[in-house]
Amino acid sequence: MAATPRDPNGLHALQEARGASFAEAGGCPLPLGFGDFAGELEAIRSGLGVLALEGWGVLLVRGPEGGAYLNGLVTSNVSALPVGHAQHALLCASRGKILFETLVGRAKPEDFLVLTAPGEAEGVAKHLDFYHVREEVQIGPVGLVRLDLLGPGAAPALAALGLAPGTSAFGGGPLVAFADPLPALPRVLALLPPPQAPAFIEALLAATPGARLVGFEAYDEARIQAGLPRMGPDFGRDHLPGEAALYSHLSFSKGCYVGQEPHARMQHRGHPNRKLVAVRLPEAPAAGLAAGSPLYRGDEPVGTLTSLARTAAGGERRGIALIRYTVVTEGVALAPRSGGAAQVRLFPLATDLGAARG
Repeated sequence: MAATPRDPNGLHALQEARGASFAEAGGCPLPLGFGDFAGELEAIRSGLGVLALEGWGVLLVRGPEGGAYLNGLVTSNVSALPVGHAQHALLCASRGKILFETLVGRAKPEDFLVLTAPGEAEGVAKHLDFYHVREEVQIGPVGLVRLDLLGPGAAPALAALGLAPGTSAFGGGPLVAFADPLPALPRVLALLPPPQAPAFIEALLAATPGARLVGFEAYDEARIQAGLPRMGPDFGRDHLPGEAALYSHLSFSKGCYVGQEPHARMQHRGHPNRKLVAVRLPEAPAAGLAAGSPLYRGDEPVGTLTSLARTAAGGERRGIALIRYTVVTEGVALAPRSGGAAQVRLFPLATDLGAARG
């Protein structure tokens, strides 16, 4: 796996040698799969899947006031994070709509890493800097590559290499690991300099029986089946967190932050007009449906599928849909086609900690 000028660190070559197919994300190759979708999905569910996310950005916020500064901008209470842990957070406009979805991890007491989606690091940095006045913090990009360790074998795999969440070292360079379990999907995030990434992957695979490289398509299938919405297919910049059912990303007790007022009003005094929910339907009626397909109450379209799993789980296809709020509160099943049988059942998403409060 010799490095090339376009792949100076050999990470692309390592994946290509194992049969990876790629798309581009943030100007970097994103592995879509390794020719065994079912096997990759099974590794994520019951073992260890390693997903390389080169295009995802990493920003460092460093300083004694870093936690307080970030807490005034992001929607979750990151100042309470223990070292070695990460937390999902949103950056919102003053009127509450989502600008960016991020993951904030605490590497050291005064060091926070802000992980961004592909191509969004510069925009997030500009947003953070816009609100930086006198706080004693430094903000800037960090040249680290992100590797997601997915599945119940994630933490044991790290321990097998003598590592643990927090800041340590591997192969002569720094390594930062964050425990970030998603509902029903254990996960550890590893961040390290690109030159060390191939050797780290090889060490993980050698130390963990059944571990394998996995593609983004298998991960996306797992997150849909787990009821985890993703920015892009399920929600975007025209949505409020309440519409996207991202209550797990919100704090209602930490104090003021940009966009807090409309979030609090929606939570305590009102409700969104539409809301993301998890859906389940029998395999046969799911045939022919896809993201963008409408869902019906009788002959009336009341929502739209935003994500739909490719495979069945327990004889059902699972998905995510944006549904009219009044229909969600009625608790009725919907039809996949106009006038069809009501076979689409609605459930709260894994991120919807506010579901019980309506």
